[in-house]
Amino acid sequence: MAEKDLGILTNSAVSVGSTRLASDGMRADPDRARLSRRQEAWDRRPLLREIYHRYHQMISTARSTVAGKDVELGAGHGSFAQSVPGVLSCDIIPCPWLDCAADAARLPFRAGCLANLIMVDVLHHIARPADFFAEAARTLAPGGRVLLVEPYTSPASWIAWRFFHEERIDLAAQPLEDGGLEVGLPGSDPWDANIAVPTILFWRQLRAFHARFPNLSVIRRNRFDLLLYPLSGGFERRPLVPSPLVPLLRAGERALRPLSGLLAFRCFIVVEKAPS
Repeated sequence: MAEKDLGILTNSAVSVGSTRLASDGMRADPDRARLSRRQEAWDRRPLLREIYHRYHQMISTARSTVAGKDVELGAGHGSFAQSVPGVLSCDIIPCPWLDCAADAARLPFRAGCLANLIMVDVLHHIARPADFFAEAARTLAPGGRVLLVEPYTSPASWIAWRFFHEERIDLAAQPLEDGGLEVGLPGSDPWDANIAVPTILFWRQLRAFHARFPNLSVIRRNRFDLLLYPLSGGFERRPLVPSPLVPLLRAGERALRPLSGLLAFRCFIVVEKAPS
């Protein structure tokens, strides 16, 4: 762990790799077993790995170059930290392959010490997203960034999220006030989610987001993944597309890109802290 400079952690942090486990009611065994199952799905599904590696490339090219450490939150499986050396890996669920256990609403890092906070499919699981962004504003260095790959709720994806996905979707939620989840509370389920949160925050309530966090700016919003991702089956379902059809679907995605607002399943968001 020393080579990853855990000196940026505060005294309240929990180092998992060194066998000191999480406090604050963080659960371990059942959730670790679920992460292990998802890791197995990652290992045996090449299309899923290809999709997430593309996400990782998007993140890598958009990272801030200011001085500071890069931290991935929710790094339990298929993570960015596994493919990029030097990135500190954290999750609310303690796992031996992670660097530390951390709650995104109470980040265990010193003020101004981070260059990038990276999250793939994590924001919509956070009980109170406003608490996370307050912590991001505190821990990021000036010019540092939050990089998010998240579900997007389009008319097409709403149908899939609503009827074929295990996570709930609630477009009436107010994530800047109270996300309506109980993640992080004693005995709560860290897999609880509202898949609509990214769409609400960064499209429907973007002005309110900037008013709430004047030192954070959303500098990039992309909608993508119209075909391949929903047909890949993700981590929980069987793939619906045979390998020989993948190139054809890629071409279809490119052709349908102008309709991303109607068809997209994913979004990429970059939030930057104001330079000093």
